[in-house]
Order: sequence, then C-alpha cells, then structure tokens
Amino acid sequence: MVNANAASGKNIWIAASDGDIERVKELIEVHGMSPNAEDDNTYTPMHAAASYAHLDLLDYLISKGGDINHADSDGETPLFTVESVEVAKWMIERGAKYDVRNNDGETVAEFLFEDNPDVAMYLQTLIQPLTSEAISAALAATNSAATAGTAQPSAYQTEALSSSIADDLISQTGEIMRDAEAQGYNPDERLRAVVSQALMDGWRRNRDQAAMEGVQEEQAAEEQDSKRSRRD
Repeated sequence: MVNANAASGKNIWIAASDGDIERVKELIEVHGMSPNAEDDNTYTPMHAAASYAHLDLLDYLISKGGDINHADSDGETPLFTVESVEVAKWMIERGAKYDVRNNDGETVAEFLFEDNPDVAMYLQTLIQPLTSEAISAALAATNSAATAGTAQPSAYQTEALSSSIADDLISQTGEIMRDAEAQGYNPDERLRAVVSQALMDGWRRNRDQAAMEGVQEEQAAEEQDSKRSRRD
C-alpha cells in the first residue's frame, strides 16, 4: 500500500496546493502515488493544483496520467476550483469539460458565479457565445416576455434576464448599436459587457428568489406541523 505521506514531509495534496513540484515528483515517481489520488474528502492533486493556479504542476500531473475531469464526491472536477479566466482557458485547452454539472445540478459557471463572476461569464460564453445576433435574439425574446407579462425562456440568456432590467438593457444595447453604426465599429465587445452584467444581475435575482421561496416553503411546512400537533 502506498503511504500518502511517503516517509516524511508534506503529503501530495499539500504539496500540490503549495506548488511544490519537486515534492510531488518524488511522491509520484519514487513512492508510487497517483496524480488522481483522493484524500479523505475525495480531493485530488489535480484539484489542488488547479485551485492555486499552479499550471506547471498541472502540466506535470497530466503528463503522469492526471485526469483533468476527475470528479470528487460532490461531482466537482478541478475546473470547479479555478479562480481566474487564464487558468480556466488553460484547462479547457487541455480537455477540461466546462458543461458538466455537480451533484447539485450546477454547471461550473453557475457554481463559480458568486465568488468568481468573471470566470463564470467566460465559461457561459463558451456554452452560448454572446454574439450580436444572439444578444439581439435574447433581447427580442425578453422584451416580448416582459410586454406579455409571461415568461418565454428560449435560451440561457433569456432565462437569466429578469423583466425588471429588460427595459434598461434594451435601452443600453440600442444606444450601443446606434453608436456603432454611426462610428463604424463592431459592437460585440460592448454588447457582451452589457449583457454579461445583465446576466449576473439575473443570476443574483433568481438565486435570491429561490432562497426566499425555500424559506417560505419551510415556514409553511412548520405551520402545517404545528397545526397537526394542536389537533393531536
């Protein structure tokens, strides 16, 4: 049986977190540790190296059989741990799947949204690129839904945008499109920034609403239990 601590010194997960590539090499090449070895929380050296952006170490681990899509007990791969767009891009270029979901049903983008919105938005644009055509379609659907007073989700962007911010978003994008036409430049970058912010606002509102509904359901259940107790 391989000793995770390998005689003396830091174990492979701490070494990977520290970016101590020489120690990791020793543990793998001399003591037979696996780059996919799980600790008590099913965390692997791949997760640790990705979390702390040690790209040289990640490259080494992959060369020794490290699985860039190894999921822990929560269904989360190393990509779920990243904190920068640079690292996310690097991992995706080497085969990291960005459309997987964890055990709670969250995509990597959804999971990272609160703490690392820049990474979340980058990942979301890979799933559904924010071109001017896609933005126009999303805005049209959102405006139609807001006018009719009913939800008509047809894409991720449309689902995330709340009707309360639709008018402001339409106004901003309209101004950008008019300015782009007058000045003769490609509006995609400015449109992307505006819609990305709207998506983040929509995510926040949806999550807040879901949390509120959860509290209300719990309160209703408690009231029902209380009524049953009084009847008994």
